[in-house]
Parts: sequence; C-alpha cells; structure tokens
Amino acid sequence: MIKTPQNNFKDRLMRIERIHADGGAFEATGSLGRSYYDATRHKHRRPLPWRGIAVLFLGLLLFKGTLLAQLGTPIYDARVDALAAGSSIERIGAWVLKPEPATRMIADLISPFIG
Repeated sequence: MIKTPQNNFKDRLMRIERIHADGGAFEATGSLGRSYYDATRHKHRRPLPWRGIAVLFLGLLLFKGTLLAQLGTPIYDARVDALAAGSSIERIGAWVLKPEPATRMIADLISPFIG
C-alpha cells in the first residue's frame, strides 16, 4: 500500500485516538498539564443528604405512631418507662420512642384503620 499524505494523517489520528482511549495525552514540554490542574482543583464536598434524613425521620414518626395506635397509650407508656429503667442503650431507645405531640397526632390519625 502506498503511503499518501492522507493515509499518514489518518494513521496519526488513529494512533492519537488509541493513546487517548488508553488514558494518555500529549503535553508540550514546559506546559502546565492536566495533572497540575487536577492537583490544584478543589475537592467537591458532598452535601448532607437532607432528603434521606427527612424520610428516615418521617418513617420513625410513622413507626412510633403505629405502635402507639396499636398498643394504646397506657401500654406504650409502660413499655417506654421500662426501657428508661434499663441500660444506657435502652435509655437511648426510650428517649427516641418517647411519644411527642407529632407521634400522638399520627396515632390518632391511624387508630381508626387499625382494628
């Protein structure tokens, strides 16, 4: 096959594309290459997942409200008091499960559906 200027150019482009596909690049001597810019770039901080935290919080409220509606207030309060008298982990659980107004409101909304 005869090497024409067009064939030489196409061969060179194919070689460059192959090098770029393998992760290589051409940088002129003395120039600031990609590694310089990658090293000085500020790292992106991931923001707090507020939506996930809100869904978790609402799920906990729904769980507590369902328990309160199913067990009834006196039994639920007795079980939370029993947790409060236990170990440190059980006291943390009692603090989390303590019925607040939002839990009582959810329990009032759910109680007609729990038979």
